[in-house]
Parts: sequence; structure tokens; C-alpha cells
Amino acid sequence: MDDFATIQQSPPEAATSPPEAQSTGVFPVVAPHRSSSQSWKAALALLLAGGTLTSCGRLVGGGKTPVYSGPFGRHEATHLLRRAAARGNASEADELATKGLKGAVESLLETPDLPTEEDPGYFGKEFTRYTHEWVNHWLNTSTPLAERLTLFWHGHFVTEASKTNFWNTYHKINKLRELSLSTFKDLLYMIAADPAMLIYLDNTLSTKKHPNENWARELMELFTLGEGHYTEEDIQEIARAFTGWRVTIDAGRQYHYFDFSARDHDPDPKTVLGHRVHRRYNPIFEGYDVLNILLGMRQTYLYIGEKLLRFFFHPEPGREMIEKGADVLKGGTVRDFLYWLFTHPDFYSDKVRNALVKSPIEYAVGMLYAAGRREVVDKLFFRIRDLDQDPYNPPDVSGWPLASMEWLSDTMLINRLKFIGIVTNDSSSGTPQAPVDYSVFMDGGVDPLSLIAPEAQLL
Repeated sequence: MDDFATIQQSPPEAATSPPEAQSTGVFPVVAPHRSSSQSWKAALALLLAGGTLTSCGRLVGGGKTPVYSGPFGRHEATHLLRRAAARGNASEADELATKGLKGAVESLLETPDLPTEEDPGYFGKEFTRYTHEWVNHWLNTSTPLAERLTLFWHGHFVTEASKTNFWNTYHKINKLRELSLSTFKDLLYMIAADPAMLIYLDNTLSTKKHPNENWARELMELFTLGEGHYTEEDIQEIARAFTGWRVTIDAGRQYHYFDFSARDHDPDPKTVLGHRVHRRYNPIFEGYDVLNILLGMRQTYLYIGEKLLRFFFHPEPGREMIEKGADVLKGGTVRDFLYWLFTHPDFYSDKVRNALVKSPIEYAVGMLYAAGRREVVDKLFFRIRDLDQDPYNPPDVSGWPLASMEWLSDTMLINRLKFIGIVTNDSSSGTPQAPVDYSVFMDGGVDPLSLIAPEAQLL
């Protein structure tokens, strides 16, 4: 087996994508909405009560998927833009409205605008520049939905740069952006061999003598099936299947890349979720066989679909929406899933509008954009950090809360209110580079003073 002593290789031929797919690519109208104090009170009350949204009186499962057929003017386009992109202005909402519902959704779901990937020397030891780069890209990109979706995937496939090396996580984020609208299979294949993930969950230390179970556990509990759908034996067997998956550092010792050591791989047969896994002559394929087992289970799509709905739709989406969303995701791409959601009648329900809480990064990007700022100067960047979300260092492997009231502690709210004054009034933070317009950032937002209303915290 010396021929397999060290194998640097992509997913197996059996995969939908060609073997090299994971290592290629760019990276290895109507009147303005009337503000209503009752609308935000109802939304916050529903969030606080943990209310469950059923399908707003429409059947979701089975038969033809319903499509929203009501008016689609600035009011509806504003909701779509804010929810999809977390940034925008009235003219952009009006432009979406002129496209009609389907045209508007298709334009938001265009192929992600990918920035040039810089090498580690570009950032030096100024680690804050990584976040600075992401925020500035979000403010200027032609595909802002891809940035909110990338934030979701980064919070799902968590790595912490403090452990993995900042550039490795930066590269992971770039790959997530590139594949953000692809199939879940593409995303899972990529992340399994991602250097940041292999380092973060200690799979680089996993050998046949000492299998490390961290990746195996989180693969099922957090990344695919969800808690309670596997056994401890499944964790142990998956850990054995992924022995030998490791990283190698480049000659300049600046970043890592994936490789596979057959000498460290456990060659004996495994049983995962009732399936036999054994590749005597192609041991690297055992890891991908495990991924394919998980990708073949409906529970994976129920779990991922529900998380996407909680992030883009409502904190309690209801079983019918989850079931239908799982069908769409399993049979297609993330783009298909979001197209289904953004054209669904329930997405435009009053119960769904302003039903999610902005994370600090979404709040910062939306406010900066509304205030006409397209570049984060140093002073503003350090104020963004005060909002208590470091996008390169999620709090733990479970990621950030999904658009929930957890973001609105007393301290966080005070810091958000301070941020309003800094962004809108402080000339030392730079001058606006674009028109000032708060109408998408917040329903009824007309000036900085109006942003103290609770609607400013909602998507």
C-alpha cells in the first residue's frame, strides 16, 4: 500500500461533481410603506412568545407549490431586499419592483460576485483587516444576498480563526461564498476537506491508533442530521472512516492545504448508520462514502432547510414549510430553495415581515449602506467590533443565534444606539459616498432619529 502513503486528492468519481471540482474555481411601483407602531410590537411579541407561524392559511405540502400573486411594489420589494441582502435603498427597491416578483428574485440570486483572494502577506499581522475586507465587500458587491448567505454558511460550518489561522478561515469563507447557492452536497464535500475545518475539529490528529471523534460528532449533530439521529457507535465508526484526513503547511508556512495519509487510515470495515463502508484500495473514498450516506437521508434536508427558514423566513417556520423546503433542497440547489421561499405567498405575509432580528454585522452593514457609506474607515471599523459579533470568531462550534432576540441584550442595544450617532453624525468617520436613505434599513426610516425605533433592529 506504499502507493497510498500520501494522497492529495479530491472527491471520488462517484460524486455528482467531477473529482477536481472541489479544488478548482475562482478560489481554490407603490407609495412608501407606512410606519406602524403596532407592526413592530406584534412582531416583537411573537418573537418573545416563541410563536409558531403555520402556513398563514395556505397549504404547503403536496400538489403545486403556491406562488405569491399579490401586488409587488416598493412595499414588497423593500421587504425582499432587506431580508435577502440586509442592505439597500429605495431606488434599489423600486428597480426590483419594476422587474416583477420572479425577475426580482432571479436578480438577487445571480452568481456571487467573488473578490480577488489575497495571499496572507496582504493582511500581515493586522487580523482586523480580514473583517474589514468582508464588510467593505458586502457594502460594494453587486450580489449582496451572497454575503448574507455566506454569513449563514460560516455560522453553520463554524471555524474560529483564533485556532485555525485567519487566512485559512478567510479562504474557507471565500469558498463558502463561491458555493453558497450550489447544492448542499457541494458545500459538504468542500468543508470536509477544508484545512480550517480539519484543524478546528482536530481531524489532523486523527489516526488509526487514536481516532479523533470531534469532526465525526459535529458532522452529524451540527452539520447534517441534528442531535438525536445517530448513536455513539456511528460517531466512532465515522471517526475511523476519516482517519488520515489531514493538512500540510506550505513552504512559506503561511497557509495549509488538504492531504491524505493512508498510513494513518484505519483499513478495517466500518458500519455507519446501518451502511457498510470499506474501500480497501481507495481508502480516501471512505470519507466521501460517509458524506454520501448523510446526503441520502431526508433528515439532513429537514435539518438544513429549517435552519435556512429560521434565517431567511421566520424563527418558527412551521412544519409544512419545513417539509416542503426539505423536498426542494434535497432535489435541487440552495438557489432553488431560496427561489421557492422568496416567491412563496407566506414570505409576504404581515406575520413574516419584520419577524427576524438583525445580527450585529447585518445591522452594521445595513446602517452603513443606508447612511451612504461604502467604505469602513478605521474609526467605524472599531465601532463595529463594539457591536459584539466577530465574524471570524463565532462563539463556539454551534455558531451564532439565528436572527433571534438573543442579539438584543441591554448592552447590545446601547451599543447599537451609539453606532447610529457615529455613522450618521460623526464627520471624522468619513463622508457619505452615496445618497443617504434609511427606508430599506428600517420600515418607515426617514432620518437618524427614526432609527431609535425598534423596527431598526428587525429584518
